[in-house]
Amino acid sequence: MIPELRAPMLPAAAAARPPRRPLLNAAAALFRLVADAVLYGYLAALWAHTLGGTVVEILGRWVCGEGSAAEAAGVAVRAVCKPVIVRLLPAFFPLLLMRVRERAEFDLREERKEKERREEEEREAKQASTNIIMEASATEQRPERKGVQNLLPKGISLTPFYAIYPLLKLLELAVKMQLFHEEGSLGWRVGSVFLDVVWLGFAIITGVFGVRFMVILVTIPRVKEGNTDMQ
Repeated sequence: MIPELRAPMLPAAAAARPPRRPLLNAAAALFRLVADAVLYGYLAALWAHTLGGTVVEILGRWVCGEGSAAEAAGVAVRAVCKPVIVRLLPAFFPLLLMRVRERAEFDLREERKEKERREEEEREAKQASTNIIMEASATEQRPERKGVQNLLPKGISLTPFYAIYPLLKLLELAVKMQLFHEEGSLGWRVGSVFLDVVWLGFAIITGVFGVRFMVILVTIPRVKEGNTDMQ
């Protein structure tokens, strides 16, 4: 009697086992989607709080008077944005640090590729002409500029933040004027105007520059087929 042949069960069991890599990719994509929602949601709320809230409130008070509809609109916008900022804040900073690290790694890779590309072009130029060899040697001997600004991603500048120190000194003066003058007096009212100037300056720096710079940091470019797209 011929024994009955049976197919081994190992291939079937392996086929029934779900692939792990697609699941990991799906989990990573889901995490990135949630991280993007937290990061960009926080930055949008911060932008609206500063420019749509604080700036509108102060300018409305200056132009239309205290208690005007413009001032009330700015207060309302801040009241809506503040809970969003507070609730997203605990998750925002860890995710921001992660994105800054990813951005730094990306910039280092791109800098290495650019350096290799320049070296390749210089080698080809050296082989083509003796004059180009001398020019390339002079370029290589020129010292490279180093500084904090050169370490930042393209589009980010520290210049707007130089205004923070004068604003802090003005804040100190405004607080002293309100503390040492009776409420409603000329000195107290001047201190109140100085306070408005300080909060307006901080709001503009944060909304116009700070939020835009953080968007650049959390947006990691994606390189595909030689083109750099924003992710």
